[in-house]
Amino acid sequence: MRTTLTLDDDVADGLQRVQRKHPERTFKQIVNDSIRSDLASNGHLARKTLKLRKHLNAKPRPELDFSNMNRLISQAEGDFHK
Repeated sequence: MRTTLTLDDDVADGLQRVQRKHPERTFKQIVNDSIRSDLASNGHLARKTLKLRKHLNAKPRPELDFSNMNRLISQAEGDFHK
């Protein structure tokens, strides 16, 4: 959702301080994370429930080698996972 906000000077200064400490994050990310954190701490953020389904007779694929986790991660995610 796109909207326009008018921030108080102290709020804008605080967000800009956070952005200077974390230049890799966008201002949008910082604002969203700050609001999300406050909503979660006050119990106003809807929690997503995770549903797991049990798979009977589930077995790992035979080509996956669980004895070497780095190789396993490379097989699953590619060589750029680091």
